[in-house]
Amino acid sequence: MERLKPSPLKVDSMQGTKRSSSRFEKVALYLPFMLIAIAFALRFYNLDFRPFHHDESVHAHFSYLLFKQGMYGYDPKWHGPFLYYLTAAMYRLFGDTEWISRLMPALFGVALVALPFALKKQLGFKGSFITAFLLAISPSFLYYSRFFRNDIYIAFFSLAAVVCIIHYIEKRKPILLYLASILFALALCTKENAYIISFIFFSFAVFYALYTHKRSTAKALMTVLKDNWRSITISLSIIVIIYTSFYSFGFRNPQDSFALFRAVSHWASYSAGPTGPFYFYAVLSSLYELPILIFGIAGILYFARKKDLLMIFMSYWAISSFFIYSYIHEKAPWILLHLLLPLTFIAGKFVAEKLSLNRIERNLNVYKPVFTVFTIIILAFCVYTSVNLNYYHFDDPAEPMVQAAQPHRSFNEFVAKVNEVSAEHEGYETRIQVMDNAAVTQYLWHLRHYNRIEWNPGQRELDAPIILISQDKQDRAQNLTGYCQFNSSIMQWYNYPLTASDCLSFASPDYLFFRQIDKEPTKIGVVLFYKSEK
Repeated sequence: MERLKPSPLKVDSMQGTKRSSSRFEKVALYLPFMLIAIAFALRFYNLDFRPFHHDESVHAHFSYLLFKQGMYGYDPKWHGPFLYYLTAAMYRLFGDTEWISRLMPALFGVALVALPFALKKQLGFKGSFITAFLLAISPSFLYYSRFFRNDIYIAFFSLAAVVCIIHYIEKRKPILLYLASILFALALCTKENAYIISFIFFSFAVFYALYTHKRSTAKALMTVLKDNWRSITISLSIIVIIYTSFYSFGFRNPQDSFALFRAVSHWASYSAGPTGPFYFYAVLSSLYELPILIFGIAGILYFARKKDLLMIFMSYWAISSFFIYSYIHEKAPWILLHLLLPLTFIAGKFVAEKLSLNRIERNLNVYKPVFTVFTIIILAFCVYTSVNLNYYHFDDPAEPMVQAAQPHRSFNEFVAKVNEVSAEHEGYETRIQVMDNAAVTQYLWHLRHYNRIEWNPGQRELDAPIILISQDKQDRAQNLTGYCQFNSSIMQWYNYPLTASDCLSFASPDYLFFRQIDKEPTKIGVVLFYKSEK
């Protein structure tokens, strides 16, 4: 009897499938690097084109004083020292420019996009990739990766510390615990909401211990302390040393060594900053972050049933953040990052799991193609919103993400004209008269190299080659002759009380797609009078 031979067609088919799978695996190896490269390009494209926001000017001014004069003192209003130390070092190495000021926030923004791949085992490849993709294209995370303030730093430090703790629990290598301690200490040295994040993390650990050990919680805690006393002691020492040395400016200001009390006292009584209703962040995230919001909330419900510990932790982090930040007085768009960060991980893993199913279980059965199309639509809208916010409408007060203290883009030309005119006279020794209380913070930064500035000269004659004056004081310039004039605005805004009618107007196509509002924004104008030698 002749031996049966295997069908060539079947063998070729199997080999073709293996080759196809192998090719996909090879491509998949490069996908994280491609996404990180895209995140890098998005964050560095025209990085210094947008004029410095008021807060950016404050941070740059204090960093410049530290760089030039070795001066630093902690003030809770302007947050922790990490940003100033790092930026002063950048100024020393590369020069004091706006591009250099935003260099490290942009790099930390790229690093934040890379972090989900460190949790590939917990999230799966698809979950880590989708999470990283959401962070890369998110309007909020992209905007504040191109913005010189503390929030992108603390988002990175808090998430990186969580990654280290997760790997420590799995591998039990003390070096991971020490690295987490360094990251946690740097978060505490970055911004005061690190205390809120610390409370969220610590309370979750307490609740988890109570749930898992119940009556034996105290005994289990004593066992952990006894078995790990060395690692715990070193970790606490790392945190204390970094914290006290940073805040005390290398122990030159010993009164600031334990800044916790000043920080809590200041922010607990703070009532002067931007604010809004309890649902402020819900409205803001609906305008900008629909994929994270929708899939994040769906994921919280989905993973609660699956008892996924990482997702339960992320859910606790997200929900606690929402209620805490919604309760406190200050409501600012940059705080949205701290609510969105854990929600992004939930959304990423939820989408990855649902796209892997043939059928999606909800109240009604919905087929995967419908879910896929819906996902693509809201992702496309998110990308559209992100591009408009970051590259076209970055100075448009109709964008709530652009806080009121953002100058109009013409302010770049305003500053360029000051530098151009001064070069025609005596360079940095050119006399400049400034009559403007509202824009002083911007001028402290932009005029930092000039040596002959007369601040608010009162009734003295205005006769300098360069005069900077606020629009409301323009009557002082009525008798100026021989001067050219350049108008700009240092701030512009719409009032957003976020009433029900405001929310309805946000839902109109004209606003959603084009940010059109049927009224003029309020502005603080600035005027440059100058004598040109040309």
